[in-house]
Amino acid sequence: MNKFVNQPKTKRGQATLDRLCSAAEDLFYSQGYYATSINDITSKAQVAPGTFYIYFSDKINIYKHLLVNYSHQIRMHIALRIKESNVTTRKEAERIGLRSFLEFIAEHKSMYNIIWESLYIDKRLFVEYYSDFAKNYAMHIEEAIGKGQMKDYDPEVVAFMLMGISNFLGLNWIMFSDRGDVDHAVDEVMKILEEGLF
Repeated sequence: MNKFVNQPKTKRGQATLDRLCSAAEDLFYSQGYYATSINDITSKAQVAPGTFYIYFSDKINIYKHLLVNYSHQIRMHIALRIKESNVTTRKEAERIGLRSFLEFIAEHKSMYNIIWESLYIDKRLFVEYYSDFAKNYAMHIEEAIGKGQMKDYDPEVVAFMLMGISNFLGLNWIMFSDRGDVDHAVDEVMKILEEGLF
């Protein structure tokens, strides 16, 4: 649930909303936000142009809706993988989290383009996306520090550092080269984190 969309009350309405979001995502990915019109979105979703306004007041709100969904989907995917793995330490959770993030991005490559384009659409969207993500991440880090599972460093710094590692590994291993096998990269990151770089 988010403030950028009028949530449908029926299954049919949800199906229409899903088609609009899928169409917007495909178009924002393939041709960018500015080159995509509301008519492009409704045409690709195979709905009447006026149907768009049942759910969204304008184009920026469907874009914001996608960003909110991405953040939620990524966090839920990582949390589920960690839970399924029955890990007991933050170090194990970080390994599973990094691996599952890279897997998720490999299946949803359009997300990178759409998230990063927000920097040029409205910088506040980009800042809020990563700041909110980091705030949630830092809470888990604080908890791990409290349990003695991590050294006592600034949780905000650690959150952004680990997010940077994940993001740029994703760019190199998934977006730039599509290597597929990320185990080597994950193993190296965990080795560096455990043994230190210097």
